[in-house]
Amino acid sequence: MESFQIENLYKVNGITDYKLKSTDDLLRTHGIDYKAVAGYKSLDDLNKLLYEKFIINIYNAFGLRARATLLPKGIYFVEDEEYLITKQDEEGQYNMAVGGVIKSIDKNGNKTILHTWEDQDYKHLKKKKRENKTYLRFEYEIQGGSGWLHVMDEESWY
Repeated sequence: MESFQIENLYKVNGITDYKLKSTDDLLRTHGIDYKAVAGYKSLDDLNKLLYEKFIINIYNAFGLRARATLLPKGIYFVEDEEYLITKQDEEGQYNMAVGGVIKSIDKNGNKTILHTWEDQDYKHLKKKKRENKTYLRFEYEIQGGSGWLHVMDEESWY
């Protein structure tokens, strides 16, 4: 889609500053129903509210051309287990993540495995488990690629 076409979508919907203000703006301009994303129904009310505010901010963080390709794929409250090995270098010992399991936690506390990973180079070594972390995980596609973000709050993610 050309830039002028995207700009026209915003203007037709009364968004002359090109900043989405609500999920209704998101639906009208990009055709994205934020509630139809995988994982949404399993979120508790607090995480649903956080996601509703975050989704507007993440779209507004991109330029118009990138926004036109941004496609939410999943939103999950997750538990992240990492498996570590201890390594040594000239500065001392440190831990390195060599595997992990990401589990979705639904509003009832039930867990389902979303992703697993393991570095094959360290498969044979004894690993220790790091304390589990929980966070809101946003999965997406953009400009032909895919990724995920750790959502800290409605305006902070990495």
